[in-house]
Amino acid sequence: MTQSISAAIHIRGPSIQCAEIGREDSTLQLRRLDSTTVDLDGRGVLWDADGVPDALDRVGTFAQDALEDTEASAIALVVHPLEVYSFFVPIPAGLSERERGQRIAYQAALVTNTRSPNALHITSRSVRTVEVGGETVEWVHVLAVPQVIEELQDALRAALPVQDFVRMVSTEAVASLTGRAETEEDLLPENKLPENEGDYGLAIGHYPTYIEYALTHEETWFHAHAAREARRPKNQAYYAVGLLNRIGVPVSEVCGLSLYGPGADAAATVPLETIFDCSPVSLDPFGVLRWASEQPENEAPGACAPCIGGALRVQSA
Repeated sequence: MTQSISAAIHIRGPSIQCAEIGREDSTLQLRRLDSTTVDLDGRGVLWDADGVPDALDRVGTFAQDALEDTEASAIALVVHPLEVYSFFVPIPAGLSERERGQRIAYQAALVTNTRSPNALHITSRSVRTVEVGGETVEWVHVLAVPQVIEELQDALRAALPVQDFVRMVSTEAVASLTGRAETEEDLLPENKLPENEGDYGLAIGHYPTYIEYALTHEETWFHAHAAREARRPKNQAYYAVGLLNRIGVPVSEVCGLSLYGPGADAAATVPLETIFDCSPVSLDPFGVLRWASEQPENEAPGACAPCIGGALRVQSA
């Protein structure tokens, strides 16, 4: 008997993907997986839908069809960090809810250069706490999305029997998958655990116009970054090291590298192998999922990682 069902809707540019997973004890089953491209003359859904009046309707119709009669208790809405406003901010721990909200709102206004409270919809969540100079600091991830996401969420809530929608960036979704990968041998090369005993894992997403990084620590999301300038292999390694340096994580503490996204299979990895002294592996979300039916031939594993990871994330939310 299925104990828990969750789903995800993954939006990247004009591409939409939906997934649904179920859990029976410790076994995960991929119950649905479907994808499409919304014709917006090459533009993205999130910011350019206004130019195509029925774009939002088409996205909603596809998601409703893909998740028709779903029994999911929660749905993740997964977006990419360079298609929204996504950033981390340190704030003192122990603030009142009001003070915490004011700090986050102020930082969001600075980052987005938006003063109108109705222009963007902001959510935040605590990622980790650290001790700095004898004081406890809370690192918070802030996600600000355009009005179109709120409209899409309202439309889906009305059409699907699901009330719990959780917004997240792709790096957080992938971190849920890589966190599980650290304990699942099927996701590691030759079914062997890495010999390095470091506590950090780094997943690198390869997309046509940008690269994104998801850092995990002890199987949980720790930090993230994305860059449009990291197309060349040397630049990808440079930004990876820069991310670690900014938050004080030694390169030697990274025990595993994984690649995902539509460009992962063709990625050059020599610079990364030289710096991290380990070989990146392809992140295969199907390695920990039992298929309810035959695996579709046109769904590349790495490209499905954010969507399946999002559904996995809200399984434990």
